[in-house]
Amino acid sequence: MNKTDTRTKSEYARKIEAMFADKNFLYRRGNIVWVHIPEDWKGSTHIQSGLRRGVIFSNDVNNLFSDLIYIIPCSRKKKHMKLHVKHRNQYILAEQIIPVDKSWILPERGIEKIDMLTLKEVESNFMKQFGLKDLMAS
Repeated sequence: MNKTDTRTKSEYARKIEAMFADKNFLYRRGNIVWVHIPEDWKGSTHIQSGLRRGVIFSNDVNNLFSDLIYIIPCSRKKKHMKLHVKHRNQYILAEQIIPVDKSWILPERGIEKIDMLTLKEVESNFMKQFGLKDLMAS
């Protein structure tokens, strides 16, 4: 390993350490943020475009360095879906995951942090949806 490689790794390590120490890091996993999904991105999919809330679901290191992060959308409409997770006055649609560009996130609209218990329930339901956990498991 040459000096440049070592210096680059040290810079990344410092950035990661600072991010974990920063309790106000915007792109923290589990934060609920407002996202503006462009109309032209929707295409012929069932994904809603426009302004909506979503839980940041990708890991914090990815969220620090990548322009693309993953969110799980939220809805205020109650549908009797087994995998939806109620959080205050909304439902986290744990069976969905959407890649979004960081530029689509609107921090000026506010950030809400969900508790660890709710995040664990979202993770569990996400794993059920993608066959990573038995649907009959509690």
